[in-house]
Amino acid sequence: MPATVSIEMWERFSFYGMQAILAYYLYYATTDGGLGLERAQATTLLGAYGASVYLCTLAGGWIGDRLIGTERTLLTGCIALMVGHLSLSTLSGGAGATFGLALIAIGSGFVKTAAITILGHAYPTDDPRRDAGFQLFYLGINIGAVLGPLLTGWLSTKYTFHTGFLAAAGLMGIGLITYLALRRRYLTALSSDTATALTAPTNPISFGRAAITISIVIAGIVGLGVLVRVGTIPLASLATILLVLTLSAAVVLYVSMFRSRQVTAAERRQLLRYIPIFVASCTFWSILNQTYGVFAVYSDIRLDRTIGTFTIPAAWTQSLNPLYILALSVPIAWAWAKIGDRAPSAPVKMGCGVMLTGAGMLVLLPFTGGGESSTPFLALALCVLIVSLGELLVGPVGMSATTAHAPGTYRTRFSALYFLTMAIGTSTAGTLSGFYHPESGSAEFTYFVCCGLAAVIIGAGTTAISARMK
Repeated sequence: MPATVSIEMWERFSFYGMQAILAYYLYYATTDGGLGLERAQATTLLGAYGASVYLCTLAGGWIGDRLIGTERTLLTGCIALMVGHLSLSTLSGGAGATFGLALIAIGSGFVKTAAITILGHAYPTDDPRRDAGFQLFYLGINIGAVLGPLLTGWLSTKYTFHTGFLAAAGLMGIGLITYLALRRRYLTALSSDTATALTAPTNPISFGRAAITISIVIAGIVGLGVLVRVGTIPLASLATILLVLTLSAAVVLYVSMFRSRQVTAAERRQLLRYIPIFVASCTFWSILNQTYGVFAVYSDIRLDRTIGTFTIPAAWTQSLNPLYILALSVPIAWAWAKIGDRAPSAPVKMGCGVMLTGAGMLVLLPFTGGGESSTPFLALALCVLIVSLGELLVGPVGMSATTAHAPGTYRTRFSALYFLTMAIGTSTAGTLSGFYHPESGSAEFTYFVCCGLAAVIIGAGTTAISARMK
């Protein structure tokens, strides 16, 4: 457990530190060290990039199940992440950003799907400590997530964006070294069956089939890149394309497991009960992941960030959410452990969390359409607090529910299905951000109303459907 929490904390430290300044790097003028894209184009690209991160969890799950095992998948992802951050910090222009972000997407996808699978082996499915354990895992994630934007936000404001990216590379390096130091002790402490399940592929594939599959995926990625490069596919459409791809991947993955002969009838019933959880999770992440796009722009141009003579870097606002999670994770984990069997079911928790998230967006309605620095900082802080309370009912509970509903033969791959909800949510956030026009007060008001109410309605609907499926 300590090794897994540690690597996830440092990975989140570097990942969120980089992501906190990425939108600004994309749309700030070249004279200010950015790439000079339009705001709407930058936010949709951010959604596409975020979706690709979570889409790579599918590849990570497949590689873990079929090729090298879960633990080696985790280690491979850590190395790719560090190299990606280094590339982003040293290579300039669009080509450097593309190469660095591609490696970060691959590495982060591998780490995510492997880490949650490893943690799932730490507790039996019916262990009442399971939700509490995942809550503490979530705590480790948010320690990194709260500190990363503070460091890179200050460095990018004080020096350059590339300095911030270099700091992210250093943070990932610390995480990799820490994991390597704990790795042997962690593996030797496991039972022989658990160690085998984590270090060897559970459903191995032949080298020939693996080579064909990997070649097809690489060809598809290169082909998509060429179409974007020559202008056949506009940059602004990438988030929508990835939304279609991630939805399709989730359907194919789900159906393949549901129809597999290796899945029992009882496991199929569990798969059906997972559908409302899947929908609630997709909806939640489509709101939360606007933090790095729409809310980043809102913080930059609408928020009053001045305290005396000091102006808070816009990227620092992205530390609010993990700061709240950090403060509330332990009390809520204690509460779930204390309540035990009397706690609401996972679908009910998640449905309520989605409704809270939608309500959080509605907090900003009175301030939409204002001028520069017209929104009080406390208004955004309250909005993020409500969204964060929703996250604590969705994020760790969704992780736990995913491992609990996973068919025995496809545990790693089913973990990837959960992270595909993040891909769907992130690409949805990127697609929606194309409709965000802060220069128009009525358009901004309509945007927040539609997103907030939609989340509330979907949260209520998934809760009602789950109750009928018991």
